[in-house]
Amino acid sequence: MSMPTPHRPVPPARPVSRFSRYALAGYALLIVYASLYPFSGWRWQGFMPFDFVSAPLPRYITGSDLLINMGGYLPLGYLIARTLPARWPRWASWSAAGMLASATSFSMESLQAFLPMRVSSNLDWLTNSLGGLLGAAICVWLLPRLRLAALLRLWRERWFAPHVGYGLLLLALWPVALLWPAAVLFGTGQIGPTLLQPALDSDTLRILSAWFVNSGLRLPDFAPMSALRQTGITAAMLAGSILALTALLRPGAPRLRLAFAFTLIGLLAVSLSAALSFGPDHALAWATVPTLRSVALGLMLGLPLTYLPLRWRAIAGAISLLLALVWINLTGPGPYYALNLQAWSQGLFIRLYGLPQWLSWLWPFAVLIYLVAHAFRPARPEP
Repeated sequence: MSMPTPHRPVPPARPVSRFSRYALAGYALLIVYASLYPFSGWRWQGFMPFDFVSAPLPRYITGSDLLINMGGYLPLGYLIARTLPARWPRWASWSAAGMLASATSFSMESLQAFLPMRVSSNLDWLTNSLGGLLGAAICVWLLPRLRLAALLRLWRERWFAPHVGYGLLLLALWPVALLWPAAVLFGTGQIGPTLLQPALDSDTLRILSAWFVNSGLRLPDFAPMSALRQTGITAAMLAGSILALTALLRPGAPRLRLAFAFTLIGLLAVSLSAALSFGPDHALAWATVPTLRSVALGLMLGLPLTYLPLRWRAIAGAISLLLALVWINLTGPGPYYALNLQAWSQGLFIRLYGLPQWLSWLWPFAVLIYLVAHAFRPARPEP
């Protein structure tokens, strides 16, 4: 007489990581920003917002526009599928993610009907929808077959502490922030000269400046960076970024290898920005002897500090970023920075409507706030 086979318990569905949710929310905001920029001049233009659906296809179609539209929504489709319940069938997750990405694109194209500077396009909607479907397919069918998602999840659980999804999202945005040309290598967060110098040149503030001088006070003058200060900014920003990374790690994680890999990713982002803007021959224009010395100094300062206790790592990273931000915002750019920036702004990434610039301005401040909060929150037992 055969014994009945006991029922095997069904394993619980894999929970959605906080990183995926943060990434989806952040990327959706980027889609809204890029689609509705400059958020001004809203008005009724005499036609229905859905008329673009039945309009003729655009007369001029370029391959780069098609690839950009598909590529822009590919991560959105992937992230939507990644945050859907894991117990759903694959076809249901793929269909739902594709429809949500398509609905997002449809909403953006419809709202553009009220912006005189934007043009609603049925081709954009179709290519965005195709990109969303492709991204969802990569998440649902391709990566599980390659077991890459499982491997990444294993590394995430083995190397990074729990509840650091927001910190991981900030680190993932670092290469994007480095796409915007900086006055000095890794010199993100330079908002002082950009925002204050035009105001200081106005007639009203010239009068105020004279009053300040007569009162014994002094307004900041953004003198060009000296070579010593450039070295200090690069080294401090790199050390602070490395410490921000290691503040998220578990005790047994390979912090040195991850720190070197993180530095390499940053240098590759800088090289990519230079190559896309000025041509492949200029991809390594940043690799001068003084700059390489600055990178080496940043590694020499940051790597030993990664062996501090977790709280002191976060504090040291915050101090390093704060020093770099103070130095970079009290000095002006080099004499060729404006020309380089103008050439970059007229290049390929003009379609991003200043997103890398905003990330370049705000990224170190966001990391600084996160590190301070990370340092002074109640300690959790190491798993």
